[in-house]
Amino acid sequence: MIQLELYNAIWLFVIVFMLHDFEEIIAVEKWAKRTENIIRKENKWINNRIWDFWNVNSYSFAKRDVFIFLTMSIITFVKVQYLESSWSSMLFLSFLIFVLLHNIAHVLQSLLLKTYTPGLYTAIILVTPYTIYLIYRLNSASLI
Repeated sequence: MIQLELYNAIWLFVIVFMLHDFEEIIAVEKWAKRTENIIRKENKWINNRIWDFWNVNSYSFAKRDVFIFLTMSIITFVKVQYLESSWSSMLFLSFLIFVLLHNIAHVLQSLLLKTYTPGLYTAIILVTPYTIYLIYRLNSASLI
């Protein structure tokens, strides 16, 4: 089996996460139109908070994602530049844990609303497995 160089595996994380963000951007408006009645009908506090987060147009959502992309790119760049540094490892590991929590939030939102939420598929199929793989690789290299 061909194994990715660690530097490449770290940088590939940015691409994997952006695929997730693209799913969110593409799906958010159609999802909001399709599910508003379902959410409003139940009128639960948590459902309304989830609705407040997702009820935006694609442009507004993309602006949020630009900030996430820039932050993630800077953290990734720092990790690659200071690969063996303990502070860069803690910074990058913190970000990876944040991403795992973000993915859990996608699943919980879908369970609470009893419907798909934007980003769910790539969170489960792509981002979570790759994040776990990356943590495993960093741990195997004694970098976390």
